[in-house]
Amino acid sequence: MVESVTSAVIEKALDTVLRKVSEGRKLSTEDLVVLMLGLFREIKNDIANTNKRIDALYEMMSRNYEVLNSRINEVNGSLIKKIDEINNRLVEKIDETNKRIDALYDLVGRNYEALNNRINAINDALSRKIEETNKRIDETNKRIDNLYDLMGKIYEALIKQATTQRQKAGKSQT
Repeated sequence: MVESVTSAVIEKALDTVLRKVSEGRKLSTEDLVVLMLGLFREIKNDIANTNKRIDALYEMMSRNYEVLNSRINEVNGSLIKKIDEINNRLVEKIDETNKRIDALYDLVGRNYEALNNRINAINDALSRKIEETNKRIDETNKRIDNLYDLMGKIYEALIKQATTQRQKAGKSQT
């Protein structure tokens, strides 16, 4: 209330001073003080208006900040959700790949065992055949030795017979 009374008094005094200025009269020190008070009042009003505009801008910026912050939170949530989805898909694919690797490892292990068994079976069969072949060679060598001995005996017998016949033939010619 005091402010409105002061404002009304300054307004009246300012009107009086402005009339003097328009009439071209000389201003007193009091008149200059009234002009300065009027100027201060205008500056105060300008400051108040500027403060109101700053407050309005601050409120608008606060609302924009809240909207922007909300949008950032939405985008952040969406990105986290997508990252989680991608991560889950990658984990699933890694699990599938690990299962496939395990299956391949098992298959390779079984194939290795089967090949090992086949190699051992072939090795055993070859060893038996080699033993059989060696026995047959030994038997054949014995037969050859027997034949060689027999031929040696036949040769000796033939030589003895030939020698005996020559001796008989030599005696019969004498």
